[in-house]
Amino acid sequence: VPFHTLIYQGGVRQIPASFYEAAQIDGAGRMQQFFHITLPQLKYTMITSSTLMVVGSLAYFDLIFVLTAGGPGYATRLLPLHMYLTGFQANDMGAASALGVILVVVGLGLAILVQSLGGRNRAASQLEGA
Repeated sequence: VPFHTLIYQGGVRQIPASFYEAAQIDGAGRMQQFFHITLPQLKYTMITSSTLMVVGSLAYFDLIFVLTAGGPGYATRLLPLHMYLTGFQANDMGAASALGVILVVVGLGLAILVQSLGGRNRAASQLEGA
């Protein structure tokens, strides 16, 4: 959470103050400024943060392994943990490698999905309203 907070804080700081000044002169309220200036300007920041969250959640192994080792039962067993247990505890490196490939394909697919939700025009400026 702190890392993504810093990403959003940096995104908000790069929005020019002239956008908000122009909106105030035009009579826009705080909510209108948020929905019509802040959110559109943070579009690429949200895409980047979402991509990092999705890909990072697929590699969430260490905390679960240390705290629960996948238990009780299989309640907290995720794909990276299952890959580790299959490869190093069951000594089945072939199945663990297949799970690793599945993990990479799923992560890549989710990252492409999040990127495509951001829009078609990849050459658009950060300052869309300028």
